[in-house]
Amino acid sequence: MDSIEQYWTKFLDKGDEASFSVIYNKLVDDLYAYGISLGFQKESCKDAIQDVFIKLYLNRKSLTHVEKITGYVFRSFKNRLIDLKRKNHEDCSIDSLEESFVLEVTVLDDIISKETVSIVKEKVDQLLKNITPNQREAVYLKYVTGLQHKEIAEILNIHEDSARKLLYRAMEKMRKVALFFIYF
Repeated sequence: MDSIEQYWTKFLDKGDEASFSVIYNKLVDDLYAYGISLGFQKESCKDAIQDVFIKLYLNRKSLTHVEKITGYVFRSFKNRLIDLKRKNHEDCSIDSLEESFVLEVTVLDDIISKETVSIVKEKVDQLLKNITPNQREAVYLKYVTGLQHKEIAEILNIHEDSARKLLYRAMEKMRKVALFFIYF
């Protein structure tokens, strides 16, 4: 199976619409979930996704410098959501988004019984409440969408080392809280 970057290269080099379609299909669900987690409405998320992919398609010749398309798309999507919110005259800043990032845990019900899912979800939600919204967003990007530190840094507009430290501190804090739950 080809990586998303290989599809991106194929799309840029040959204008291969099938490759563009694969990129869209691989990212659309993660983008939508990310937008909802940032606190945006469903319709705004759908509109922003469409806007980002239309812009990618139309501007592909000027985007040859983009190597990691996943991080670029996530960053473009987040920026588009902010633009849409501002356009609707709503108070929106990156700081307010960081304060509102919500991460809900989802587990396949077919694999684990509903009772166990509920217990696991409750425990993970308790762990996530003990880290900052910025840390929750980084955890989401890393462990739910599978982005690399470099891509997370680009999306959060921080240095790659800062992204690593942010994730490390989030995981350390959650480990300490988890140990507290075990002993008490």
